[in-house]
Amino acid sequence: LADPQLGWLSLAITSTLAGNLTPVASVANLIVLTLAAGKARIGFRKFLALGSLATFLPLAVALACLFAERAAGLPVRPHAVVRAGSPRP
Repeated sequence: LADPQLGWLSLAITSTLAGNLTPVASVANLIVLTLAAGKARIGFRKFLALGSLATFLPLAVALACLFAERAAGLPVRPHAVVRAGSPRP
């Protein structure tokens, strides 16, 4: 990539939001489904349909904001990035 930092930020955003996609994508999803089991039945397809909305809409907005910041030439805030071996601000 021409900008590895942009790649890492994109990966961080994507991997964070990807846990919303399926019931088994995160432990939190499994806990909620287990607790809701006695009150409602949520099938895999229904969860996937709702999880798709909860994943791809915020992902599109987040990536659009990230790329718009870069296109506008806004600098990365120093506190947003911590490099290995460097002292924390």
